[in-house]
Amino acid sequence: MTTLSDNIFKTHKLTISYGSKPAVADVSFSVPRHRITAIIGPSGCGKSTLLRAFNRMNDFIPDVKMEGRILYLDQDIYGPNVDPVEIRKCIGMVFQKPNPFPKSIFKNVAWGPSINGYRGNIQELVEKSLQRAALWDEVSGRLEDSALALSGGQQQRLCIARALAMEPEVILMDEPCSALDPVSTARIEDLMGELKKRYTIVIVTHNMQQAARVSDLTGFFYQGELIEFGPTKQIFTKPQNKQTEDYITGRFG
Repeated sequence: MTTLSDNIFKTHKLTISYGSKPAVADVSFSVPRHRITAIIGPSGCGKSTLLRAFNRMNDFIPDVKMEGRILYLDQDIYGPNVDPVEIRKCIGMVFQKPNPFPKSIFKNVAWGPSINGYRGNIQELVEKSLQRAALWDEVSGRLEDSALALSGGQQQRLCIARALAMEPEVILMDEPCSALDPVSTARIEDLMGELKKRYTIVIVTHNMQQAARVSDLTGFFYQGELIEFGPTKQIFTKPQNKQTEDYITGRFG
């Protein structure tokens, strides 16, 4: 999958429904590479449903129906000849609550590449992934310790390292700091700024201040519809839509 396009994702008239109820309705926008794109909006507006669609995680949910298209590097990821397992290797996911495996720190990072036939030096891959997740200096002397012994913030960075070990092009983050304390949140936000040099990041966040701090572009969703999408500074200082302004200024949500 290669392209000269500056956009890593494009959605076209995307509608995702649970049964007969649309959670995402007729959404079209593009996600540029090596940028952080934030998706904001009140609870239940379709943010996480959209994020999961980018690496076909909604495939595991019964009664989900999708119309429209999602292009990843100009290929329809829901096309008949596309393997969702291959898609998920290229598009990693970090969830709201840290979810390390009940294994050692080393095995948490090495597990995915190992079961997918990684042929390189697994020790070097683990070290590189932990370094890129800004965790190596804290755990390098105890790689055989249980991952569950780490703090919440360390566990979340371990989950990021686990995603990076698969050598993806995109990292999806679903409210990755909502379960963390302010110090750990700041570490993750700093890390995102470093990671976008190598990866494209799409983050769902309920924290508007976080979106304003870390993202380059922001999309505001309301009741499944994309109300406004553009540069983050514009969205937060000069929104073009009254609904966006009302949400940003705390009139609802």
